Amino acid sequence: MDQVVKLIKIISNQIDAKMQILLEKTDLTSQQVRMLHYIMHHDCHNQKQICETFKLSSATVNGILNRLEEKGFIEREKLADKRNNKIIATNKALLVNETFQKAVDYNNQIMAKGLTENNVSDLVLLLTQILENIEEGTYDKNTI
Repeated sequence: MDQVVKLIKIISNQIDAKMQILLEKTDLTSQQVRMLHYIMHHDCHNQKQICETFKLSSATVNGILNRLEEKGFIEREKLADKRNNKIIATNKALLVNETFQKAVDYNNQIMAKGLTENNVSDLVLLLTQILENIEEGTYDKNTI
């Protein structure tokens, strides 16, 4: 399994690096663009929803949202419930979303080279199982 973990980390780093090249003209990181894409396609009524989706801390998500807001890609609309703010993508985000989708499509095409649909389907099943195992596992400082 050590080799699997190492390969997943390297692949993740490579995807981020290659996507950053494709997204350079957006002036956003690949993480910011992925979150912006999510916001555009989901009705976001609070930051917690984004934290759960991306498996990131509240502080990390808040930092990304602050930068997106500073750059004019999102707005936060106050709701009656003070604990929630509706997060809305601006018109400026539409242009970035189109670039992001083209980058994702291009990257997917490169990653799938030489793979059959069955290979991809099997890979998704295996990675999903690994993720579920990790999420169900008991991890605390006394485990080892």
